[in-house]
Amino acid sequence: MDIRNDILDLANLYDTFFVDIYGVLYDGVNIYDGTLSTMQQLKNLKKKIIILSNVAQVSRDAKLGYSQRSMFENVHYDEMITSGEFIHYFVVNKPKEFADLIGSSGNRVKYLFMGNDSIFEKAHVVTVDDYADADFIYVGVPRSSYGRVRIDDVFDGDESVDICDVVNRDWHNLRDSFGRKTFSEFAVALDSCLKRNSVLVVANPDIFAHGFVHNDSIKVPIITQGCIGKHYEKLGGKVVYFGKPYAGIFEYAKQFANPQDRIAMIGDTPWTDIAGANNSGIDSIMVMTGITEEFCNRMDYALSDEEKVEAFLNDMTRKMSGIAGDVRPTHVIRQFAHLEGDISAYV
Repeated sequence: MDIRNDILDLANLYDTFFVDIYGVLYDGVNIYDGTLSTMQQLKNLKKKIIILSNVAQVSRDAKLGYSQRSMFENVHYDEMITSGEFIHYFVVNKPKEFADLIGSSGNRVKYLFMGNDSIFEKAHVVTVDDYADADFIYVGVPRSSYGRVRIDDVFDGDESVDICDVVNRDWHNLRDSFGRKTFSEFAVALDSCLKRNSVLVVANPDIFAHGFVHNDSIKVPIITQGCIGKHYEKLGGKVVYFGKPYAGIFEYAKQFANPQDRIAMIGDTPWTDIAGANNSGIDSIMVMTGITEEFCNRMDYALSDEEKVEAFLNDMTRKMSGIAGDVRPTHVIRQFAHLEGDISAYV
């Protein structure tokens, strides 16, 4: 496996880059060193940069947040597409197709856990207060009674539950190392959904993301909307997803590229970024930061980077993606950003 240093090593191969944010450009607290200047270098090379993120915010809110971190539209990137923006576009512009997806008229919505009202602005849906009145359930950011829930600190009895196995367990029985049965709160809500054959709508298919719990200063894997959806499917419920790895958001993003463009998706998560690129017929570039770095750092330090990446793709990625075959990137780079002093050949 040939691991290149940064995205500038591959710049001459593509015209348009779809770029994930978390784990590629941003670590959840700060934008990675060298990222903004690298984006500007790509723009100077006449490359188009389309940020493609699974965050459930609409794009205008996400753009505002990143502008406060000095990342600006038309300076560092050409377009930002979030999964929240894609669902907003779909609900507003394709109401009949949306209604067909959820199997109803689609004229009412109930927010589950937490929701983002801006997703449904100018749409044909309204909020209701009872599950029984809802045509579908929108899954917002999962929070328990005490806040964010870690997905790497879970026990079933005395057995530690691996991240990739959480969706398969009985959530009524799960607890964390402090004895808090936080997953049971989600299970009770999902029980209500199952009783009514409710359809869940998920704007962020990620199983987990890295963030902070309480006042801790260390980022840990926390449960996100995709985990709720996958568990509900295991229980026999129906889920409609918007976002990576599903092909719809990639096809939506392609309209912002030129028809003849050579396109590649840059991401840190094989089961969303890389699998999604494979699903949509475009190349992919996996970065060894973010999710990839998290898992590679847990491996034997004596292994080479190439061996760690192979192990990550062959083991964890297969389990998390649920795909029988391999999920393979076209290229692997150590990080997105080009840092001064790096030896890197690019056009």
